Amino acid sequence: MKLQRNPVHGFTSKANGLVRELKNDIFVSEAYKPEAGVPPPPREKFVCLWDTGATNTVITKKVVDGLNLKPSGRTVVRTVGQGSDFNEYEVNTYLVNLFLPNNVVVAAVPVSEGGIAGGDILIGMDIIAMGDFAITNCDGRSCWTFRIPSVEEIDFVQEIQEHNRKYRHLLVSPEEKQKLRNKEKRERRR
Repeated sequence: MKLQRNPVHGFTSKANGLVRELKNDIFVSEAYKPEAGVPPPPREKFVCLWDTGATNTVITKKVVDGLNLKPSGRTVVRTVGQGSDFNEYEVNTYLVNLFLPNNVVVAAVPVSEGGIAGGDILIGMDIIAMGDFAITNCDGRSCWTFRIPSVEEIDFVQEIQEHNRKYRHLLVSPEEKQKLRNKEKRERRR
């Protein structure tokens, strides 16, 4: 990672086995500014799901009721329907602070209210796009990691090319190794 002049925060979650949903326990509160010097509002623990297919973050009625949130406005949302259909409806919006694992805080997040299967909060691309997000499934274990702000591009193709160039002598068959050695000998004799 290159030098960053601003603080970088992040977390990593691991699962024993491969997962089909990326879930974390997080804390949520009504939006507030810690630097304002007023006591912070209560926060509660909820289950979040990470969804790169969602454009915005959504909270359930359980979160609204649990924190006694007051609407900040209304918006129209679109959800996936059957086939190429979609559903469109108007919902309440709220401002919240999200406390992700490892004390990664995202403040004053505008969220909409909606239904979520399997969790209380759906974290969408509005949050994910603030940083870098990756998932790996190595050795039968899922691992997902997030850092904020984004600090560098992750490029698996470039990593593969560098790996193959660096270790090509270990990646070739014995016959190809012999051909490479013979070629190198011929070049040294010149």
